[in-house]
Amino acid sequence: MCPNAALNQIAMPWKDTTTMEQKVEFICEWLSGKYTISELCRFYGISRPTAYLLINRYEKSGIEGLLEKSRAPRSHPNRTNPKVESKILTLKKKHSRWGAKKLHRLLFNYFTENEIPSVVTVHNILNRNGLVCP
Repeated sequence: MCPNAALNQIAMPWKDTTTMEQKVEFICEWLSGKYTISELCRFYGISRPTAYLLINRYEKSGIEGLLEKSRAPRSHPNRTNPKVESKILTLKKKHSRWGAKKLHRLLFNYFTENEIPSVVTVHNILNRNGLVCP
């Protein structure tokens, strides 16, 4: 879809495009060399920094570079140690009727105070694994 084809949009108002389709159309129009970056940005309703970001991603990774990337953090500094988490789960399997408070106290037999999460975190780990009965 080219920027000067406003009539095409009026003729087919029911055509909805996804964000990915719009990104690919933007790149195709940019590659054609018929339009300036400013014209393309005005037509697609994006800023120039966004346009250059899309172009750089396309040049580095091709079409896959235009896909949405996860915004979740890669690492969680306060995440519970997997060894502690697995110990909580094994203790819960041994003592199925015990709750987070008692399991929290048992953890002191296996780990140092700095390694042991709070009672609430123990409860959240149990809940996440479906071991909490309401």
